Order: sequence, then C-alpha cells, then structure tokens
Amino acid sequence: MSASVVIALFVVVTIGSISAIRFRRALLLQLPFLAALNGLPLHMGTASVRLDQLLACALTIPMLMSWITRRERPHVDLTAWLLAALLAVNVLSSAVNSPLPMYSLQQCGNLMTAWLVYLVLINTLVDRALLIAFFANVLWAALFACLIGIAAFALSVAGIDVGGAEVGTSAAENLTQAYGAYGTMVEPNIFGSYAAAHLLIAAGVLLAVPRERLPWRPLLLAAVAIAAFIGLVLSFTRAAWLSAIVGGVFFTAFSRRSVRVRVPWRAVVIVLVIALAGIAALYVMPTEAGTLFRYKLANLVNPASQTGRVRLFSWAVALDQTDHHWLLGRGTYTFAPLAAEGADFQRYENWRNLWIGNYLLLALHDTGVIGLSLLVAALWTVVRKSFRRRHQSASHSPLLGASSALGAAFVSMCIAFLATTGFSFGFSWMIAGVVAACARMPDAT
Repeated sequence: MSASVVIALFVVVTIGSISAIRFRRALLLQLPFLAALNGLPLHMGTASVRLDQLLACALTIPMLMSWITRRERPHVDLTAWLLAALLAVNVLSSAVNSPLPMYSLQQCGNLMTAWLVYLVLINTLVDRALLIAFFANVLWAALFACLIGIAAFALSVAGIDVGGAEVGTSAAENLTQAYGAYGTMVEPNIFGSYAAAHLLIAAGVLLAVPRERLPWRPLLLAAVAIAAFIGLVLSFTRAAWLSAIVGGVFFTAFSRRSVRVRVPWRAVVIVLVIALAGIAALYVMPTEAGTLFRYKLANLVNPASQTGRVRLFSWAVALDQTDHHWLLGRGTYTFAPLAAEGADFQRYENWRNLWIGNYLLLALHDTGVIGLSLLVAALWTVVRKSFRRRHQSASHSPLLGASSALGAAFVSMCIAFLATTGFSFGFSWMIAGVVAACARMPDAT
C-alpha cells in the first residue's frame, strides 16, 4: 500500500471519527436508510463495503469514548456476547481450516461490522424519544425501498430497464436468474425478505396499538404495509411469502399472550380480502409474470422444483465439504474456494453465485456445530426479548406492540433466510437492535 493511500485513509478516518462524535444522533438516524442500500456497496479495490456497516464502525468511536470517559455505561447483553463468541469461532476456524485464510478473515471483518449494528443500537437507543424517531426512520426507509423496487419492476415490464428488477424471458421461463423486483437490494430474495419483515412491522403495530396511542403516523404505517405487501409479491420469492405467513401466525399466537394484544379481526379480514384480490389478479394475468407467479404458487413448498433441486444439490455439496470438520467448520465463506478446487474462484464470471443458500447450513459449514449452536442461541435471545411475558398491555405501552411486531418480523427473517444468507446484512441486526432497545425501555417492562 502506497504512502499516499495510507495518508488518504488516515484523513478519511480522522474526518469520519470527528463527524461521528459531533453528529452522533443525526448519523444514527440515517442508519435505516443506509441499511436499505445493501445492494449498492462502495467498491474499494476487490473489497466491497456496505454503507450501513461503515456507519456502524464510525458510530462505534463515540460509543467507546463515552465508555472510556464513563459518561455512559456499556451495555452488552447475552445476544451481543453470543455474537462475539461466534465471531471468535469464525476467526479460529478461518485461521485453522480455511484454504484461503486471508480471504476468510476478511469476511470475518464483514460479519463483525454487520453485528456492530446491533451493539451500537442497544447502547445508543436508550432514550424513548430517540427510539421513536429511529423507528419512524425505519418505516420511512422501508417505504422508499419498497417503492423503488415496485417502480423498477413496473418500468422493466414496460421495457424501460433502469435496474432494480429482473423480468427477462430467460429468468421467467428457464429460471436462469432470480426473477422479480429487488430495488436497492442485492437480489429478489433479500428484497422479498426485507419487504416481508417490514410488512409485519407496520401491520403489527397498526393491529396491536390503539390509534390514539400511536407515536407514529397511522398513514405512514398503512403506506409501508401496502408498499411492502406489493414489493413482497413482486419479489417472486417463495421463501419470503412463507416467512410472511409464519410471521403473521407467530404474531397472532404469541403477542396476545405476551403483551395482551387485541387483534381487530374485522380489519384483518378486510385486509386479507383486498390482498387476496390483488393476488388473484396477478394469478390470472396472461403474461410471463403471471405464468411464473402461477408456477411459484403451485410449487410453494416443492423441493423437487427446478430451483429446489439446485438448492438441494448445493446443500449436498456443502455437507460433503463439512466432512471431518463438524466441530469447528471449514472457515468463513469457504464454499466458493473449496468448490473451485484450488483455482482462483474470483476469476469465474459468476463466482458470486457460489454460495450456500441457507444460513443454518452456512453456519454449520463455516463454523461447525459450535458456531451453529451459538448462532441459534443468539437468534433465540432476540425472539425471546420481543415475546416474553410482561405485566402491561400494548394498549398502555405502544413500544410493547412495536416490540411484538418487530419480533414477528425477526421470526419471518429466520424463515426466509433458510433460502438465502441475509443475516450477514445490517438490516437484520438493525431490527434485532430495535427489539432489544424496546425491551429496555422503562414503559416496556
């Protein structure tokens, strides 16, 4: 690395650190918008840096300074400790078993910055007003992200290719690429998972919290729910569709017991009728989109479908690679280099498609049984925070209703990411961080 590059990096880090300290609150409130841009990273040579994770690193500086000066007490909950232990296992397995240790250790850094989002949020969202403002920005960011995906799909269908959607004939008929909208996300799977999560957040808050107690605009919540539902459908992602259903059932079943939510069934029925009407309209459309939509519905849980067979094959290869390394795994993100069998896998045209599309199998492959156990435990602690029994009703504490909705969204991601690897993105841990922050509020205990 040349001296000029080192000097430039030093200047950038210095300016970023000063800005993070001076404008900590303002920068924190931008995190939801940057988290929605996971498909638009900064490219630095061969490395890609996501903006939300970069911001999380910057916000870590004032957080650490406040700890050192004892202006704030550090808060590291069980989830954060489990993620720290999981990071240690990733580093150890990468150093010991990875065929490309430096590449794997670089990917450990990527995971660490994504998990920093959680640590930053649980230590900064300690004020009720700031938490409400941050949650509002989560809603605004979701609205913009879903509208961008919807617009990209509509323009692409109309023959105006602006990116953000894949509607080609080959993708629809041969499934050579993931068909559907993805907007500012990496791919339709991630966009669909994001839309499903925010559909549950917006709809859950509307259902759980009485309108007179809402600290957020009902119109904004309704707009997010509508846009997220349309985005979810246009993602053409079966795992995301199923995750929304599972998350909705989970919210209905557990929120009524944990925070005594009264679900207005008449409103639910009306919304379901409208949603089913929209789905029926897409189902009968005599277009490529309609044909693919009918295929996806007919094979909703069919592992023998074309894409299902491809996933099963890649999972079988991943399990075969894990042989003799069940305890500690093969190292972080080593599926691609192992599949390349010693060749430079990054020179392949579609090397980024060499991935394990299941976060549980990915954890087992990369970090073995130890890492998988730590990940499952960390995810469970987040869900437990959102649905544990409390003495108040959501009617008296809006944050309780928000926490339950966020918990349902997190559960939906646990389902959707069985077909992808979304827990390496910041937005999933942002939702987890808001769940933990809601659980810590005085009126949410």
